Amino acid sequence: MELVESFLSLQGEGKYSGKLAVFMRFAGCNFNCWGFGVRSLKGDKILTGCDTLRAVFTKDFKESYESLDAEGLFQRVVKLKQNFNPIVVITGGEPLIHQNNPEFIGFIQSLLKNNFEIHFESNGSIEVDFEKYPFYKECIFALSVKLENSGVSREKRLNFKALKAFKKYAKDSFYKFVLDFKTLDSSFLEIKEILKEAPNEIFCMPMGENEQNLKKNARKIAEFCIKNGYNYADRIHIRLWNDKEGV
Repeated sequence: MELVESFLSLQGEGKYSGKLAVFMRFAGCNFNCWGFGVRSLKGDKILTGCDTLRAVFTKDFKESYESLDAEGLFQRVVKLKQNFNPIVVITGGEPLIHQNNPEFIGFIQSLLKNNFEIHFESNGSIEVDFEKYPFYKECIFALSVKLENSGVSREKRLNFKALKAFKKYAKDSFYKFVLDFKTLDSSFLEIKEILKEAPNEIFCMPMGENEQNLKKNARKIAEFCIKNGYNYADRIHIRLWNDKEGV
């Protein structure tokens, strides 16, 4: 398994924001959300996508990854947790592209056997086989379903069958939508459609890979939530550490 980064910090987003957490970020994603407009210069190339470019552009950042098996990943969590009792956040990229990988499965099962609370951060487009792999039912899924502002085609990003399965089988699941004040009208229509087809608890977050851009969206998104009866979730890690990685 290729690990982009791992660290102990606070969950900055969604329903469980503020909780002490070990983050395990895996390489690879099935999307490139160019619509979010985050840019990074890598050699002579300009990479454009979300705020986790290092996990998405695997060919460009491969040399910076760690390669660990299931036991190595588990021991990393044990080392990072110290004597505390954090949740373990499995993120990416898109971690569910690895759901069938034996090393990944072994890692998740080891965590569960040792009573860790596991939270997946997923875009919700990949259906988990909860019957074949029932241990995923013991996990919590934060579903950052992508909207039109991501630049990803509707056919790729909206998988209602997968979203219904998360709601039905997971220990807990919820939506966290990334919103830009410039596209609130179209986002609102998509959110209504998603909630109609696959209802779940909803949290709306302001788009922004750094503190400056976060401030541009935050109040408008908060007002949008109040107007429509949605929950608001800030991005604590950006408020505290701006665009610093590994926090």
